[in-house]
Amino acid sequence: MRIRPETAQFLRKLERSSKRKLHYPDEVGRLIDLSREINAPKAFEDAIFQAKFLAKSYVVMKRIGREGQGYDRLAMEFQSSLEKTMALLKVIVEKSPGEFRKRFEESFFSLEQDALSNLMKLLVDLSAVKNWMLDGKPLP
Repeated sequence: MRIRPETAQFLRKLERSSKRKLHYPDEVGRLIDLSREINAPKAFEDAIFQAKFLAKSYVVMKRIGREGQGYDRLAMEFQSSLEKTMALLKVIVEKSPGEFRKRFEESFFSLEQDALSNLMKLLVDLSAVKNWMLDGKPLP
């Protein structure tokens, strides 16, 4: 499955706007296109909303450390949001072609340590999409 040309153009604009390269531009593009194809834009919008919360929370959790005030509560909210986000992404990915679905699940949803690191990078990318939308700019 290839991403649509307008989605590829959007990703280039997103990188320029956010002043950084996306970690997983192909996966972000495919999620955008898949959510459109399966008529699940709400799942994608909810996922990017959660991704923005998760990306910011992760930075705060690292900064304050496990012994910091409010860490336990933030960690619980983080876990809950992470579960919601993964469920939303699974709604989109489960309708994708087998090869993409398998690679996505292995890269982001497996119990391997690398998968959590990959997922956090993907969430940072998705939060850039949310920032784009918050600026009043449309998705492709």
